[in-house]
Amino acid sequence: MPSEKRTYHILSEDEKDDMIASTLLSQERDDFSHAVSIDRYEEMLKDPTMPTKFRSHIEELLSETRNRLAEVRTIENALEKELPTTARLNSAVARLRAKENAAQAAQK
Repeated sequence: MPSEKRTYHILSEDEKDDMIASTLLSQERDDFSHAVSIDRYEEMLKDPTMPTKFRSHIEELLSETRNRLAEVRTIENALEKELPTTARLNSAVARLRAKENAAQAAQK
C-alpha cells in the first residue's frame, strides 16, 4: 500500500485491491504488447531487402519500445510491494474479470 499511511473513510479494502489488480493488469498488458512488438520489429529487421528509410523507422520504433518496456517493468516491480495477499488479489481479479465480462455482454 502507499508509503504514507492514510485513513480512507469510504474506500474499502476490496476497492483498493481492485484498483491494484487493475493497475497490475494494465501493466502486464503493456508488458506483453511491447514484448510482442519487439519480437516483430527484430524479425522485420532480419530482412536484408528492407528499404533504408523504413529500416531506420523500425530501428527507432524498436529502441522506443525497448525503453517503454523497461519503464513498464520498473512499474511492475514497484507494484509488487503493494500487492495484497494472493487470496485477496485472486478475489480482486475475479471481480475485475466479472466487471469486464458484464461490460462486454452489455455491448452485445
